[in-house]
Parts: sequence; C-alpha cells; structure tokens
Amino acid sequence: MKDYQHFSVNDFVLDDYFQSWILSPDENSDAFWSGWIKEHPERTNELEEAREILLHLRHSNYALTPETVSEIWKRVQQGEDPSIRLRKSATKIYKWYWAAAAILIMGIAVTFLRTEADHLEYHTAFGETKTILLPDSSTVILNANSSLSFDTNWDTQPVREIWLEGEGFFSVTHKHNNQPFKVLVQGGVAVEVLGTTFNVYHRSVDTKVVLNTGKIRLSLTSNKKKETILMKPGELVEYKKNNYSKRTVDPTIYAAWTEKKIILNQTSLQEMVRMAKDNYGVVVEVSDERLLSQTVSGSMPIGDAEGFVNQVAKAFQLKAEKKEDKFLIYE
Repeated sequence: MKDYQHFSVNDFVLDDYFQSWILSPDENSDAFWSGWIKEHPERTNELEEAREILLHLRHSNYALTPETVSEIWKRVQQGEDPSIRLRKSATKIYKWYWAAAAILIMGIAVTFLRTEADHLEYHTAFGETKTILLPDSSTVILNANSSLSFDTNWDTQPVREIWLEGEGFFSVTHKHNNQPFKVLVQGGVAVEVLGTTFNVYHRSVDTKVVLNTGKIRLSLTSNKKKETILMKPGELVEYKKNNYSKRTVDPTIYAAWTEKKIILNQTSLQEMVRMAKDNYGVVVEVSDERLLSQTVSGSMPIGDAEGFVNQVAKAFQLKAEKKEDKFLIYE
C-alpha cells in the first residue's frame, strides 16, 4: 500500500484508491480509510478538501470548453501552475470544479512520459486504472497494464490520432470542424469516430471493439484485404489472425471495469484466469483443467490482485490459495 502520510490534497485527488473510496466505496476501502484517518487525524482537513473536489467534479453539470482545456494544457507544458489563475477567476459556484479540473490536468505533468516535444505517453501498472483528459477535452479511461500515446499538436493535424496497447474506454468530443478522431492498435486496426463512446481492447493478437453510443468506422485487414466496417451501438467486432466476427452485445458489460466492477455473463473461468494475468500480472493455476470451461453470471467488484482471485474463486464456488508468486484454484 502507498505511503499516504506525505500526500498533498492534489495527490489524494489523483490517487485511484482514494477516488474509488469516495466515488464507489466498499467494505475494504471503508475499513482502510477509516483506520487511516484514526491514525492520522491531523490530515482530516486535507482529506475533506480532496473529497469535496472529487464529489463536485462528478456532480457538476458545467463542462470545460476545448479552449479552456487548451489554455490549461499550454500552462502545464510551460511549467506554470494553472490552478492559481483558475481559482482566482472562478465564480463561487464553479470554484471546486475549476480547481479539480486544474489539479487533474496538473497531474498529467507528473504522470506522463514526455518522449518528444509534442508527444505524450501514459502507462498504467498492474491493477491500476487512470483517467486521461486529452487536449480536445475528450477523455480516456485506461485499464490496467495498458499504454496510450498521442501527439498533442492536433490543431495543426487533419486527424486526432491515438495509439493504444491494452484496453481503454473513450468518450470523444465532436469538434466544430469535424476533425476525425482515430484510435490505432497493432495489426493494422483503426477505429475512426466523430463523437461517441466506445471500448477498445487489444492484447497480443486479439482486438475487440464495442460501441456504446454514436458511430464508428472500423478499418482492418481481413484475408489480406482492407475492409471497412460501420458499427452501430451495441455491436462488438472481434479481430484475430486476419479474421473478424461481429455480434450484438450489451455494451455495459464491456465497460463495467470503468466503474471498478466486472459483470459476468456466462463468463468462463478460463477468461477470468486470462484477466488476472492481463490486468494484475499474476499467474493463476487450476487444479483440474476441466474447471476452466465452467461459466458463471453475476457481478463482482475490482480490487487488488489477491482480492480479485478470491472473488473469482467464490463466484465459481471454488477455493483459492496463494503459493509464492502464483495462485492455485481448486475444488
């Protein structure tokens, strides 16, 4: 667990575990933070301020304009603190919202890896998710063990392009000049949109795109031929080894991870074992391979690696045991 003793208000606002406690608390997070406050009562004011910022940001109906986001980005890139001017200029009604927006964008300066002057990269660790605000005020929720990169000079480019490895949920802002937005993954798959929400999954040679709202144009290579697929809300396209399939699904199932939970719909144990490896970097062995074909439906919260494996075992009415650097699931 992180050393929260030296965290500032900004650090708490940007911390995933603190965010999950404020926005979607559970028994484990309540127990941890209640205990932490008792041990550090002198930090109560900082925690309360961070809590107010997160809650106000979630419930606010006020949206940052692309121009405002662009201004904040420029100040971050110039090494300035954008929150100072924003707090001074904000009205009382939007004080917390502006402060939160500035803090979150300032966090980008800490979390991104600048490889070139106008190129940014983001990475998430095993078990970590991260919300990223893009220069055009679009947002991406990046799932665990994933990476995302893009050039920031979109105003001078014909297309807003992003490269993804892993999994991300995109909420794209439509621009008045109809500038396209494109997500690229390895294997020649491109997702092009104008304004929509969708989930993109790409690991190894498997790519899945699920459209929640709006329209997207999917470009890929099938049997050595370039193909274009127009997707409708509720459709999933899976692409693997130069072949694709399309079917209708419930898109909320595939985006549930953005709300710190997993929805199981006849999900196999084999799929959950894969998820443990992809998102937490842990190896899960099963005592009997026949168990891997078992399926279950329901929902479960997302926690740390050990909690995830224990939840999976419980869902399948099995037992889990940690052995050195791996887990064993058995009857």
